[in-house]
This record gives sequence, C-alpha cells and structure tokens, in this order.
Amino acid sequence: MNLLIVESPSKAKTIEKYLGKGWHVIASVGHVRDLVPENGSVDTKNNFEMRWQIMPGKEKKIKLITDEVKKADAVYLASDPDREGEAIAWHILDILKSKKLIGKTPIYRVAFHEITKNAVMNAIKEPREIDSNLVDAYLVRRALDYLIGFEISPLLWRRNLGRSAGRVQSVAVKLVVDREREIEDFNPVEYWSVSAGCKLDKSNFNAGLSYFDGQKIEKMTLKNKSDVDTVLSKLKTPINATVSNIDKKKLSYRPYAPFTTSTLQQEAARKLYFSSKKTMSVAQKLYENGFITYMRTDATNLSNEAVSEIRNFISKNYGNTFLPKSPNIYVTKSKNAQEAHEAIRPTHFDGAEHELSGDEKKLYDLIWKRTIACQMTNAEFDSVAADIVTNDKIATFHAVGRARTFDGFMKVYIEDKDDNDDESDAKLPVMNVGDNVTISEIDTDQHFTQPPARYTEASLVKKLEELGIGRPSTYAAIMSTIVERKYVEQDKQRRFHPTPGGWVIAAYLAKYFTDLVDVNFTAKTEDTLDDVSNGKTDKLAALNDFWGDTEKMISGARDIKTTDIIDEINKFMNKHLFVDGNDKCPKCGGKLGIKLSKFGAFIGCENYPKCDYTKRLSDAPEANAKQEPKDLGDGISYRIGRFGPYVTDGTKNAPAKKYTSETITLEIARELLEGGNKKAEPVEIGVNPKTNKMIYYYPTGRYGAYISSNKVNVSVSDQPDLETAADLINNKKPTKRFSKK
Repeated sequence: MNLLIVESPSKAKTIEKYLGKGWHVIASVGHVRDLVPENGSVDTKNNFEMRWQIMPGKEKKIKLITDEVKKADAVYLASDPDREGEAIAWHILDILKSKKLIGKTPIYRVAFHEITKNAVMNAIKEPREIDSNLVDAYLVRRALDYLIGFEISPLLWRRNLGRSAGRVQSVAVKLVVDREREIEDFNPVEYWSVSAGCKLDKSNFNAGLSYFDGQKIEKMTLKNKSDVDTVLSKLKTPINATVSNIDKKKLSYRPYAPFTTSTLQQEAARKLYFSSKKTMSVAQKLYENGFITYMRTDATNLSNEAVSEIRNFISKNYGNTFLPKSPNIYVTKSKNAQEAHEAIRPTHFDGAEHELSGDEKKLYDLIWKRTIACQMTNAEFDSVAADIVTNDKIATFHAVGRARTFDGFMKVYIEDKDDNDDESDAKLPVMNVGDNVTISEIDTDQHFTQPPARYTEASLVKKLEELGIGRPSTYAAIMSTIVERKYVEQDKQRRFHPTPGGWVIAAYLAKYFTDLVDVNFTAKTEDTLDDVSNGKTDKLAALNDFWGDTEKMISGARDIKTTDIIDEINKFMNKHLFVDGNDKCPKCGGKLGIKLSKFGAFIGCENYPKCDYTKRLSDAPEANAKQEPKDLGDGISYRIGRFGPYVTDGTKNAPAKKYTSETITLEIARELLEGGNKKAEPVEIGVNPKTNKMIYYYPTGRYGAYISSNKVNVSVSDQPDLETAADLINNKKPTKRFSKK
C-alpha cells in the first residue's frame, strides 16, 4: 500500500478517487508543529536554534500519520507547492526521523499545482527531495515573526499600548493611519466648471469650456463664483458657434492578465464584496475539489496546454474574430514569482456547468471569465474630440465622445475599479469641420478638490503589493489580523479607518521602531526571504542581518519612561484629537492629552489626580465637531445621520455623501433638496433570471442609490451589471423587522 499525505481532508478525498486501489490518502490538516510558545524558543545566541512542539490538538493526527507510515510500502508528502507547504512536508519528515521511521520506508516529496488526474499522476512519476532553500526561507520567516512577537509585544502589554505588533501587519496599520492623517490635513480648494448644452441638427450633446477670451481654461482656472460670473457676462444664450476642429482616434484595450492571488482578492472585493479572508477560503475549496489551480501565486503565465484549451473554446463558442492570431503573453510583474508556475485558472475549459452554488459558484465564474477573456482579442473603440468655437471667437468648448466598435474580451469580462473612472462612453453626433452648432444653455458647477480615499481591502492589498510588502500567502491574514486586533475598522463603504488603538500603536512604533513600520525596510526583508528561497542568501546571514538592527531598537525601547512615550504619542495625535486646537481641560484649564489604561487609551487632564476630568477617544472634540449640525442659512442645515451626511430644511432630507461640513454650501444644499423632490427615473438593468422580474436601478433614494425588483430593494454605490444586480437581489436576507417567524 502507498501512502500519500496532503494538507486538507477534502483534497484527500478528491485525490484518492484518482489514485484508486493500492493507495491511501490522509490529511495533516495544515501545520502539525510550531515553535514552543516560550522565551528562548529561537536562541539568538546559538545560531538561532529553534525548539519545536507538536501543535495542541494535533497529537492524534501525528499518531495516525506514524501508524499509517509503518504499514506503507512508500510514502509521498504532497503538501501545497509553496513555502508553507514545503515546511509542512519538512516538519512531517523530521517527526518521522525522530521516531526512527526513516530508512525502512522510502519517502518522496511530490507537488502539483492543480488537482486533476493527469497532474497528480505526473507528480507521482517525478518525485523530488524536499527543497531545503524553501524550508530555510520558512524558518527565517517564522523566526522573525516569533522574535518580534516575543520581544516587542511585551513592551506593548506592559504599557497598555496594544495587543501585539506584527512584522507586516504593523506596516498595514501605519498605511491606514498615514492615509487618515492625509485626509485630516487636507484643505479642499474650490473650483468651477462651465459647460455648454449644444445642438447640431436634431442631436444634443455637451461640451466643456476649454478657452475663454484667449485664456486656456484648465481644471483650477475658475477659482470662484466671481470668475464664473465674468465668463457668464459674455456668454448670452442662444449662441451661434461652429465646429472648428475634429480629432478622431482608434483606441484598443488589451485584455487583463489572468488572476494572481492579489488581483483575485482585489476583484472579488469589488465585484462580489468578499473579504480577502473569504476569497481565499472559497478559493481553497475550489482548489481542493479540482476546479481551479493553486490559489497562492503571483505568476500571470499559463501553461501551453491551458492556452490551447482556452483558444479552442473561444474559437468554438465566440468565433475566430474574438481569437488573436497568436496567444496573448503576460509577463509576471513580481520579480520573485518563483513559488508557483501558473496564474489562477480553471482546470478545464469545456464549458460544462459544474455542480457549484453560492459563493463557490460566484468566485469560480469570476475566475473562469477572467481566464477566458485573457486570451481574447482587444476591445476596440472610436474616440472623437471636437472643438466648438463661438462665432464671436470669445469662447471655445471641447466635446469628447467614445464608442465601443468591437467587444473583444469585453464580451466576456470587464474589470471593476477601486474609485471612480473618468472615462466616458458618451457618444457625439456625426459632425464635420464648419458645421453650425447652437449653444442653447450654459451650465456652471461648483467643485471642491477631494482628499485621497480611504483604503478598501482591495486598494490596501494593491498598495502592499506595489510596495513589495507581503506575499500571496499572507495578504488575507494581514487584512483579517488588523481588523481582529481592533487596530482598524471598516465603514459602510467597506473602507478602513484607524481605531484609537490603531492610532496609538502607529504612533509608538513610528517613534521607537522606525524600521518595523518603514515600507522600504519591510520590503527589503521580503526580498531577503525570497533570496533565501532562491538559494541566493544564507539562512543565518539573513537572520543575523535582521536581528542586529531589531535588537538595538528593542533594547533602546525597554528603558524609555512611559511618560516620555505618552508625550510622543500626544505629539503624533494632537491634531487628530483636537482639530479645533482647543486642548484645554473644561474643568480646570489644564492641558488635555492621551492617557493609557488596561481598558485602552482615553483623554485625561495633566492635573490628575487633582483634576479627574476624562473623555473617551470617541468623544474627542474633532468627533463632536463632525457630528454637530452646520447651519447653511435659510433654515437649511448639514448633518451626519445613521446613513451618512445629509442636508435638511426641516421638512425634506437629501443625501450629501460627497460633501463634508467644509465643502457643503447653501447653493449645493438647495440643489440636493430640489433634486431629492424629483422622483428619479429608474433605469432598466435587465430581467432577473431567477424570478423573471425586471431589475431597476434608482440613482437617488432616501438613503442614496439602490436597485429594486419584485419588492426587494438593495442599496448600491453605482449602477451594477445584470449579474451583480441579480446576485444582490436574490441573496438579500430579510431584515428581522419584516421576516416571518
């Protein structure tokens, strides 16, 4: 009997079906051994020797493995094909050595990147030794994480600064805090735009002011209402104008590369609203049941066999006009994409409907469409830009239109964006130079520059990847850890903002552990781990290099007085806590600042214990300032409610989600209220295939945009496609208030 050991039970069942008689497949259920959770388990004085123990709860699993090994004719270690998988195989082999089971039974290492019969059988035909370089990289990574955890975390606990600090998680928290500081420091700048409602024959279109009185009009040229009034004083409608120039271009857009771990997490967050952790959990199930290739990879290439299957499918189902003459080749951007051979893709492309449902079906469809689309032809567009000059030559307006002339890959798949995309698919009428145009109306819009957007899971993963921080196997863990440790929270738009605890730990680490939260230092550490896994750097050299600098930081931090630490945190957080500049105690006039306790940070008076004034961080002045209604005049006010910012005149409310108390004006509020009184015309998205009822998109509602079908309403940020809309409608859970008992 041959024994094959994998990581998960579901994978074991799938593989045992392929292998048939004479084989027994069992699962280790992930890692079986870890460092002893005590000081000294990584001996920095003795070449970083490590002390291991069987993980609690895994004793029975180890007994099962050793009992089965004793009965086996040959043993195949088939854990996942990455650094962690190699480590699991190494741990199992080391345990078997300690029990003197090596020598009697041959033991092989096999790895496969997809769970299909061919892949499994081919791997068994070509066994190899355990990759010592990959194991060394794992040992370095585990030692670094242990040393940080056991050396820095106690400094946090003792001073009530936080629960723990992680090598990569700390950088993620710092990025979120830094973004929040940018937002708080941001000063919106007013600017205006002028546009013309144009008519050519029977066609209407819009054009933006590009030149006025010999001056080029750029985004920030018109700074205020006075500037706009100067323009309006010389533009009295109707205005006769002429098409002075036309610029036509052919645009071609290449398909997106097939999914890596990072891009899959980003797109699943945008399209399916999955967290990174959920995406990886669902992908794991798809992989273990043989539907997709291995889901931890930063490679974008596909095997020749897969490309051939995809091209055959495209030719058969879409026609040769959608098939490029030669395969599309994608170059992996990551310089260290050596841990997996292919991008994430389906294992088969026969178009057969798999017996999938729920989240697994949604994610599989996303992967399938992206993979098929990556080998299709480019999408083609016609772009037209026209200049319209008033006959008195005082003003020039610029109109742009874009029309898709050939779907190409977009027939199957279109990628979503993190934030608004400026590209427009508005169409212009057919026009020629010299055509007469009538400008029937002039519109003006007031704008304010916007602060950078808070990170979503998708954009934070993307940022970490751009900085070279984290790897495919760690992104999901980073996202879930910073939330579970309550260093960040997510708002209703699923965007991260730091908690008071996140602010405190970011302030402490930025001052006393500069390297730990420095993106360049962390990226360099990740590169070093990759160099170890490639055999370019020695394990001990990597550990010594890292530990030398880190030990100095830790030694220095131990002797710092808590009062000095609090002073530094107050400097870091002062503007965040006291946005109005008032940090005086209302009770005694003393200075307010951060205080630390086992229940978390709070605001207290410097004259404690004589003055016992305290305030929760959530009650800080800046928080109250944002919640206070702002009187805009004429009985209209700006407020923050349960569903976000809104304006009200006492009888009517209108959402004001795009504005802050600094950017809202009386004119904007009036427009919002007037627009709120007009019932928005619904847009037909399409027929729900499950209920056969039409799905409508409403751009405005009591709480913002929403979709509706068959008396089911779901809030949305933008108009979704039919598939997404149907998923949202069909999967909406009834609220407790209206659900039947």
